This record gives sequence, C-alpha cells and structure tokens, in this order.
Amino acid sequence: MSSLDDTYVQMGDFEQKLAEFSEVLARSLVDLTRQHEQAMAAWGNDRSAVAYNRSWEELSDALMKWSQGDAPAYLGFINQKRHILRQFLESGR
Repeated sequence: MSSLDDTYVQMGDFEQKLAEFSEVLARSLVDLTRQHEQAMAAWGNDRSAVAYNRSWEELSDALMKWSQGDAPAYLGFINQKRHILRQFLESGR
C-alpha cells in the first residue's frame, strides 16, 4: 500500500494530466466547431447534412458539458482534496 505522501503526489500528477487533457479537448472543440460550420455552409440541407448536424450537436453538447462544467468541477474537487491532504500531512511534521 502506498503512503499518503505517495497519494498526494499521485493526485497532483492526475490533476495535471486532467487539466492538460481538458485544455486539449477545449481547443479541439473550438477547431472542430469552426470546421463543422464551414462544412455545413458548403453542404446545404439534404438528409445527410441533417443527420450529420444532429450527430455533431450531440458530440458538441457532450464536449461543451465537459469543458465548461464537468472538468472544472472535477479539477476543483481534486484540488480541494489535495489541499486537505497537504494540511493533514503538514500537521504531522
């Protein structure tokens, strides 16, 4: 079993990787949105375009939910728990 010091370090590593992932995902969403808008402008309103747009909206909504809601909430939660753990570890020294 790992020590609480190891847990603290691992939580920091996870927090950093989650933040990096979220930043890449947010940038990708901006780029994908721009490309989607260009494709839709050139495509028109046939059945394929409507089906594609529906699929895009589902994906876009999920990515937006992560970028604007879930990711900040998870990062805040992890940061809060790391802060509490750091206080606990420092109180015993």
